[in-house]
Amino acid sequence: MIQIVKPFFFFLVVVIAAFGATAQEEAPAEGDEDQQVADEALPSPEEVKLVVDKRDYSNAEIKLLQELEQRRIELDRREQALQLRERLVDLAEGRLVEKSASMGDLQDKLQKLLKNLSDKEEGELAQLAKIYEAMKPASAASVLDRLDNNIVFDIFKRMKQKSSAKIMEKMSTAKARVISEMLAEPSELPQFE
Repeated sequence: MIQIVKPFFFFLVVVIAAFGATAQEEAPAEGDEDQQVADEALPSPEEVKLVVDKRDYSNAEIKLLQELEQRRIELDRREQALQLRERLVDLAEGRLVEKSASMGDLQDKLQKLLKNLSDKEEGELAQLAKIYEAMKPASAASVLDRLDNNIVFDIFKRMKQKSSAKIMEKMSTAKARVISEMLAEPSELPQFE
């Protein structure tokens, strides 16, 4: 512990010597202002002459130096912890930027896939609507009665009104009522941003 404190003892000797030298000097005369300004200036660290005598330090001085050394060690540890935290924050920020860019790319790909799927589905439904329009209304109605309501709804939306009216006339009353209600409701498409 004494070895750790030696640099502080050295520092303390320098400071005590500097303050002791200035305290022992006499105040200059009132008329000599230049001398007074020169005497008031503290010596720079280069000008301080160290007088290293064997000196016994009091317990209070030793305790003060030990406390100063402990405080310095604590501050060094805190500084290292802060530097480590800064590096971790920088790494996390870098990962977040990478993930954000990756998510943006995935969103673009998903939107393209959804558009392609929607275009493909639209083409298939339009083709089905043409097929059912070309069929006799009774035959189309018997097939559509057995299909899912959403599919029938999508097919009817793409058919000409005259053809869908003839087919609906031949469908079961319950199915025709459900499809009519679905056609009457305003449709909302999902919005992607």
